[in-house]
Amino acid sequence: MNRRPLGFPSACALLVSLGFALGACSTSPQSRFYTLTMDVSPAEVGTPPFAYSVSVGPVTLPQVVNRPQFVVDAGDNRVVVLEQRRWAAPLGDVIAEATAQYLVRDLGGARVTMFAQTASSSAQFDVALDVQRFEMIQGAAAALDVVWTIKRRGASGPPMVGHSSVREPVAAAADPYDALAAAQARALAAVSREIAASLVQVSST
Repeated sequence: MNRRPLGFPSACALLVSLGFALGACSTSPQSRFYTLTMDVSPAEVGTPPFAYSVSVGPVTLPQVVNRPQFVVDAGDNRVVVLEQRRWAAPLGDVIAEATAQYLVRDLGGARVTMFAQTASSSAQFDVALDVQRFEMIQGAAAALDVVWTIKRRGASGPPMVGHSSVREPVAAAADPYDALAAAQARALAAVSREIAASLVQVSST
């Protein structure tokens, strides 16, 4: 009978032990999820509410950023896709929802819905967003370039088309990616203010 010398574990035992050790050390970092909505303050006192309802969407995006993960410009024609930094919903929906909330504020509490919501079928104005540039530049800024279209339902004339281009520097923060998301939210808020001003203009014609 062959006997294995005492004191030496079998190859199987070594593999099992190694597997447990690797499993204990390979816990992946926890993902963090983001929106583009800042703390939205109420409309300024005395701002008359916009008399019409508005629907926001659809939103189109460059394919390179149309994904759940953050896509960060790292310079030298390189981008980095961050698996642990993700949008809380599809990025087009994140942009539409944040824009709708900013427009509620900028239009004095007007009724604003997202395009995908059934309530939007009764909206009197549609705002479509064609995002041409959505850049998060590591350690520098967020850049947002949007061509937006305002269409009055039932109107026979052409829609109003506008273009907003905003660059927001990142603020000092403990986490650089939190700072990038906050800068992009400020950029979108600035775009929304321009859209709100145009909505007031087109509604008076």
